[in-house]
Amino acid sequence: MAGRLRSAGPGVTCILAVTGAKGGTGKTTTAVNIAAAFAGLGYRVEIRDLDPQASATRSLGQPPESDPARAKPLPLRHALLPSGMLLLRPAGRSLIQVEQGKQTAAEFVTPHWGWNADLLVLDCPPALGALTMTALGVADVALVPLEATPLAFHGLTDLREALTEVPRKAKLRAVLTRVQRRRLLTTEMRERIEETFPGVLAQAEIPEDVRAAEAPGEELPVMLFAPHSAASVAYAALAKEMRKVLRL
Repeated sequence: MAGRLRSAGPGVTCILAVTGAKGGTGKTTTAVNIAAAFAGLGYRVEIRDLDPQASATRSLGQPPESDPARAKPLPLRHALLPSGMLLLRPAGRSLIQVEQGKQTAAEFVTPHWGWNADLLVLDCPPALGALTMTALGVADVALVPLEATPLAFHGLTDLREALTEVPRKAKLRAVLTRVQRRRLLTTEMRERIEETFPGVLAQAEIPEDVRAAEAPGEELPVMLFAPHSAASVAYAALAKEMRKVLRL
C-alpha cells in the first residue's frame, strides 16, 4: 500500500480523512481521538488540521499557525502514549485562502515532510471545498461522523457523490456520534442508514459523554483525559474497526 501513497509524504502508509459537509457532528473530536487511539496502539500517527478554524489545533493545546503551509508537525507527548507516536500539523486562518482559490490545496494536504508515519489523519473542514476534495483524493478511507438524525442521510449522500468526483476512490465509512441509546430515533436511524448504505456504518458508536465535552478544555483527546470514559472506550473500538478497513 505504501507505494501508491507517496504523494502524501515519505513513509506515510495509510490516510484517513475525517470529513463531513455538516458541522457540529463531532468531526474534530473523532479525528483527534481516533488519532490518539491509533497512537496508543503503537502506530506512528500524524493528525493534520485542515480547518481554518483550527479546532483540532486548539483542542490539543497548540496556537493556530500564521503560515500552516510551512508548519512542521509538533510532537504531542503524554504519559499514556508511546514517545513520539502522535504529532500534530497545526492549522490557521490563512487556510481560508485555499477555499477562496488564492492558494492550492495540495501544499497543505500533501506536503513532503520527512517524518515517517504509519497513519495520516486529516481533519477536514465542514464543507466540500478545495481542502476536503483534495483530502478525499488521497485518502484510503473517508470517515463521516453522523448524529442520529434524518440529516445524516444528506451528509452521507453528499460524501458518496463527492467521492465520484476525485480520481482515487476512498472507502466510505460512517460512525454515529453523540448517541443516546435510550432514544428510539437512534435505533431507527441506524437501521435506515444500514439499509440505505450497506456496509458503511461502523458497529462502534460514540455515546453522548460529558467527559468528551470537557476534554478540549484540558487540551487533550478524551482518550488521554479520561481513558476509562464511555467515549474513550467507544473510540478505542472504532479505531480497531478502522484498523481492519485500513489494513494496518
